[in-house]
Amino acid sequence: MKNSVEIVTGASQGIGRSTAICLARDSSAVVLAARNAEALDEVAAAVKAAGTEPLPLAVDLSQVEASEIVVKAHLSVSGESTVRKFTS
Repeated sequence: MKNSVEIVTGASQGIGRSTAICLARDSSAVVLAARNAEALDEVAAAVKAAGTEPLPLAVDLSQVEASEIVVKAHLSVSGESTVRKFTS
């Protein structure tokens, strides 16, 4: 998976945070999506410390536009049309 780019929603706390940090060990980048920007920055720092590029996005995924932002961020890094998403 080292060449993969993952998407983790709910990444600012709990299972989402743990999932993001765990995926960071084996992925080339992790798109982090959550509403809490401050907590998201802390998770991004942990992902970076694990050796992976974080892409933190403070978005509310109950809004359709937010989903588009997340997918576009993934595609900008991966260049792939296949998206694997981890939701907490």
